[in-house]
Amino acid sequence: MELPELGALLASHPREWWLAGMVAAALWGALALSGLRTVRRHSPPLRRFLPARAHGVVVAAVGASAGALVLAGATMAELAESGRTGGHWGALDDAIAAGLRAQADTAMLNWFATLTHMGDSWVLTGAAVVVAVALWVRQHRLLATGWLVALAGNGALTKILKALFERVRPEHVHGIAQEDGFSFPSGHSSASMTAYTMLAYLATRLLPRAWHLPAAMAAGALIFTTGWSRVVLQVHYASDVLAGWLLAGTWVLCTVLIMESVSRWRGAAPSLASR
Repeated sequence: MELPELGALLASHPREWWLAGMVAAALWGALALSGLRTVRRHSPPLRRFLPARAHGVVVAAVGASAGALVLAGATMAELAESGRTGGHWGALDDAIAAGLRAQADTAMLNWFATLTHMGDSWVLTGAAVVVAVALWVRQHRLLATGWLVALAGNGALTKILKALFERVRPEHVHGIAQEDGFSFPSGHSSASMTAYTMLAYLATRLLPRAWHLPAAMAAGALIFTTGWSRVVLQVHYASDVLAGWLLAGTWVLCTVLIMESVSRWRGAAPSLASR
C-alpha cells in the first residue's frame, strides 16, 4: 500500500483507529509492566556486571540513560528531516492531515477536542502538584523527586526541541481547536506519556499487585488517546506525536532506571509491589 493510500485509510476511520490504538497501547503497557517485573526479579540493572559497591550501579544507570537519550535524539532528528524534505514520514503526515481536513466532521472533532484535555498543561500541572505533595507527606521522598524530575525534565526537553526543529503546525481552520507555536515534538503527547507512565510506575511501587496491570493498561490507553486526538484535531502531524512519545518514553525509562538503582542502593524497604 502506498503511503498516500495508508494516510487516507487512517484519516477515514479515526474513531476505529482510536479504539484499535487504545487496545494496542494497553497491551504495550502490560508488556512494559512485565519488563519492569523482570528487571526487579533479577536485581538492579547491570548489578551482576558491576562491583558490589552500590554507587557503581547508579553511575551505570546514569550512563545507560545518557546513551538512550542520544539514540532517541538521533531518531527524532530523522523524523524531523523526513518531514522537512518530504520523505516517507513526511508523505504519510501530509496524507493523514489532508484526509482529516477533508473528512473529519464537527461531531468527531468535538469528541476528540474533549479527549485532548487529558494532555493539557493545567490538568497535568495540577496532577503534578497533588501527587508530589501526597508522596512527600507520606515520606516517599525519592518517588516524589523522581516524579517531579520526570515531568519537569520532559517539559524542558520538549521546549528545547520545539525551538530547535521549528516545524510549522499543519493547517487547522475548523475552529474547534487552535494551537500556536511550533509543532515538533508534540507537547501534549510527551507530557501525557510522562505523567501517565509515571503514575503507573508509582502504582507498582505503592499499591498491591492486583492494581499493577490495570494501571499499566489504563496508562497505555490514555497515552494513545491523547496523542491520537492531536492528529485528528490537525494541530499536530503524526510524526510530531511519535516524536513526543519517543522523547517521553526515553526520558521516563531513564528516570525509572535511576530511581530503581537508587532505591536498591539505599536499601529501601520492600514495597507492596514485591510481596
